Amino acid sequence: MRIEAFSEAREPANPQSNEDALVILPGRAYAVIDGVTDRNGTRYDGMLAGRYAAHVVAGALTAMFATDAPAAEAVVPTLTAALRAAYARHGITPDPANWGGRMCCTLALAIPRAADAVDVVLVGDSGLRLNGSTVLQMHKDLDQITALLRAAAWPHIGGDAVAREALARQVVFHGLRQTIPGLDLDSIGTEAATACHASLPHVPAADIAFLLEHGIVNGQGHYQNRTESVLGYACLDGFAVPPSLIRVERHQAHTIEAFTDGYARPAPGFGIAAWEADFAATERLDPSKIGPYKSVKGSLPGRWSDDRSYLGITQS
Repeated sequence: MRIEAFSEAREPANPQSNEDALVILPGRAYAVIDGVTDRNGTRYDGMLAGRYAAHVVAGALTAMFATDAPAAEAVVPTLTAALRAAYARHGITPDPANWGGRMCCTLALAIPRAADAVDVVLVGDSGLRLNGSTVLQMHKDLDQITALLRAAAWPHIGGDAVAREALARQVVFHGLRQTIPGLDLDSIGTEAATACHASLPHVPAADIAFLLEHGIVNGQGHYQNRTESVLGYACLDGFAVPPSLIRVERHQAHTIEAFTDGYARPAPGFGIAAWEADFAATERLDPSKIGPYKSVKGSLPGRWSDDRSYLGITQS
């Protein structure tokens, strides 16, 4: 057996800010967990909500699989209960209507079984690759909408790299309802809507307009663990996750790779060296994340666009 693991914070000089977590229980369970950044600055035990959520889920997974081999279908309910218990420890009764006050994270979990069988559990957009070729990842149309908004805003923004990135994030995080002196948000909105309709013809125009207007901070959570819209997405947040938004499957695999979405794409080869080399290539090609690897955040000197984590296992 060979195991390789790597994780780096978006700010490498500030490793305690890393909201990713890894679970490595050889022969039992392997997972990457990506804490969702809390825009309100909420802290639990000194940790931002996303980092704390990842910490809680990693601990609960370790407890589940350290001495047992539970069914894959039991994982999400158990982790949801662990997050509810974490709220209770802090004297919090989470409001179902207040999605902005929740601790949240995604999960990509592989559970080895007998004869190279692997059970897979995916919640959110962290991914798995099996046998170097089968990629399992649930991308969110919602992220594409906000990334296209940022790409539309970028040419309208001047200034140095730091100021430009900050203003682009302001547009994406708070949407088009705000007023930003010197920035034509009406034109940006028209360009973004046109790009969204072209790229996502299956998404209702009303949903696109809502997200563009409200941005990530005030709009994205309306689709969290909701199935009423095609923009609905899964997240571990202490509330029930609709089964239709969870991916639970069994595959045959002799190699397992798990990764968070800080990597713009799966690397062509196995292992940390291959993934980091490919990460460097994507950063050279599109550091601002407005080209082939559109995202809601770009990289700056000393700060990547996101935390990233990789876990590779060769079972035999």
